[in-house]
Amino acid sequence: MISLFKSVPTGDEYEAIKHVMESGWWDKGPKVAELEQKFADFVGAKYAIATNSCTAALDIAVRMLPYDTFTVSPLTFVSSASCVINAGKKVEFVDIDPLSLCTPQADIQVLYAGNDFGEGTIYDMAHFGGGKHKGLMSCWSFQARKNLPTGDGGMLTTNNEEIAQRARAISWYGVNKSTYDRSQKKYSWDYEIKEVGIKGNMNDITAAIGLCQLEKLPQNNVKRALIASWYDQYLPQGIKRPFHSATWHMYVIRVPERDKVYDFMAENGVTCGVHYKPLYKYPIFPQTELPNTEQAFKEILTLPMHVDLTEDDVKEVCRLLSIQV
Repeated sequence: MISLFKSVPTGDEYEAIKHVMESGWWDKGPKVAELEQKFADFVGAKYAIATNSCTAALDIAVRMLPYDTFTVSPLTFVSSASCVINAGKKVEFVDIDPLSLCTPQADIQVLYAGNDFGEGTIYDMAHFGGGKHKGLMSCWSFQARKNLPTGDGGMLTTNNEEIAQRARAISWYGVNKSTYDRSQKKYSWDYEIKEVGIKGNMNDITAAIGLCQLEKLPQNNVKRALIASWYDQYLPQGIKRPFHSATWHMYVIRVPERDKVYDFMAENGVTCGVHYKPLYKYPIFPQTELPNTEQAFKEILTLPMHVDLTEDDVKEVCRLLSIQV
């Protein structure tokens, strides 16, 4: 079996988690603060707020803006648009660019498959692990299959101090000081709540894993680029290659009779994916039909991409594709 995605430990996580467990501080504490600072430095942002998911980061980000309607790509995971509905605002889907599979312009810009294309105000960076901060706010994913995996987790980055302070409070019920902050020197039980928040904070166990993975992220992304180059070399002629990715979170090709190819690969031990079914096809979202998105959805196929893949694995995937395409 050649898996689509795979979480690969660095080997340092076990000791890092043990240290947190023995410290007695398991929730939001010093490791979260350390990860926030190191991640902000890594992506080139002034402020970073660690969350329990990219979904939580997006939920917080849309609350920072006074928009009644947010534009977003329909070719994305549900969180990119459900965050708008959660905030009581309206979603408007805009069509994608047929090459990059990103939208040229959107309020919430999704960098699909790590493709650095298009402009936005909030950037959904779930596929952009290893890249740099963009826009007013960037929302990052550390979910188990992402380039920086922690099991679950995320981050909101910004250069705006007011947004950072408000987002930090909202991520922890609206409370302006965490328990860890109030436990320094002399414990203070008192705090302020100026608006209703969410339970969206990260904990120190997750942050400890994140610190280990962050250290290895650059070299892991080099390996992803190498794997992409193997696909470029061995894919049969006639297959539409992906737009150049900055992070190679996914390697997405376009093939005719996609479902037939998908089934054939699965029958022969290769797990592929389809990212994604357009969100407007789900009844919870506004119903529409966009031509570039419709055409892409009929053809897109995500090939295995993770740092444990070997060149022989890629050759086998491409050999099987050559039988069907």
